[in-house]
Amino acid sequence: MLRTPDELDEKILDAALQRILQVGIRRSSLDDIARRSGVNRVTIYRRFAGKENLIDAVLSREIQRILLEATAIAARARSAEEQIEETVVYILELTQTHPFVTQLLDVAPEETLSFYTVRGEELVSQGISYIVGVLEAAQKHGTVDPYDPRPIAELVARLAHSLMLTPKAGVDFSDPVAARTFVRAAIVPLMTHGLKPVEPIPVKEGKSGRAPRKTAKPRTAQAKSRRSESRDSKT
Repeated sequence: MLRTPDELDEKILDAALQRILQVGIRRSSLDDIARRSGVNRVTIYRRFAGKENLIDAVLSREIQRILLEATAIAARARSAEEQIEETVVYILELTQTHPFVTQLLDVAPEETLSFYTVRGEELVSQGISYIVGVLEAAQKHGTVDPYDPRPIAELVARLAHSLMLTPKAGVDFSDPVAARTFVRAAIVPLMTHGLKPVEPIPVKEGKSGRAPRKTAKPRTAQAKSRRSESRDSKT
């Protein structure tokens, strides 16, 4: 939805979100959402052009709300390191607590896993864009080192997305203390100083796509002379 949502749009989005959290995305019909929002099905079609676009609008609104809150948290921080720590901790906590994750997993687990896998590219891309913008602004103010923010942004965005589906592995991110300790030790230095540039290693390939075999060193004149003498002594 390219236009700015008005009051009726927000009412429809609220009704859609409530119904999705109750029964999942697949079982949420436009008729149910229309009844909950006090409009008819035709009105929803006129404003959102169908269920898929409506779901997209619900998800986009939730993401924007999260990013606005993250920005507000960053504004209250006293240093760049604190900004990074508090905003990243907030985002990682939401991957464990936001109703769009937790309630959907309860009512429709298989559907939810499929949804966040299929929509993974979209979610990660939005996260990357937001983080890049934040880091570039911080670099302009001189609060973080100058470096290419895109690889760092991708690492952090992919981390957040993966934690929605796998919160426990090496670090138990469902534990607030463990999550904050990880962010403070690993993410804050990474986002403050960036990655050290590494020159690409050139790899030569043969026609088969494999590295070419080492060729034998040319025979020296001295070695040829010794073999010639050996043959002459045998005759």
